[in-house]
Amino acid sequence: GFLSGIQVGPVDFDWAQIYHIIFPEKTAFNDQELEKVQRLLRKLSYEIQAWLDYGEDFPVPCDLTLQVEDDEDEGAALEAWTSGFMAAVLLNEEAWYGKNEEQMAQWIFPIMYASGLFAEETDMAEIDEDAALSDQMCVNIPPAIIEMFLHFHAAKG
Repeated sequence: GFLSGIQVGPVDFDWAQIYHIIFPEKTAFNDQELEKVQRLLRKLSYEIQAWLDYGEDFPVPCDLTLQVEDDEDEGAALEAWTSGFMAAVLLNEEAWYGKNEEQMAQWIFPIMYASGLFAEETDMAEIDEDAALSDQMCVNIPPAIIEMFLHFHAAKG
């Protein structure tokens, strides 16, 4: 989710910044392992960019629901993915909302909801009480991601 948010968003980051955000402290990886992880992150980022450039619904890599099938599950994979996306948004919130705050709020609302980061807000709690509405919010995430990407990058060519 975080890498998707970085690719969708209005601010270009260099890889050193991204690595520092993902790994703010020394990791247990040795140099060779760290290089491999960084290479895999770049490869994943390129795959994400290719999907965004394609312009079709973005393939969120998990089920588009917050409903968990097993009581042993700690939470839905979608919640984790959208939390990562929101972490990218919150890095530069002003840049995300700066040009068209109302439209951006509409696009980002399903992601905010699914992340659980704003669960205490009344609007979010009301959605949680209705499983069908919750699922509808989650299904709106892929097209919203494409709309945000086009909003920020279509003029760049």
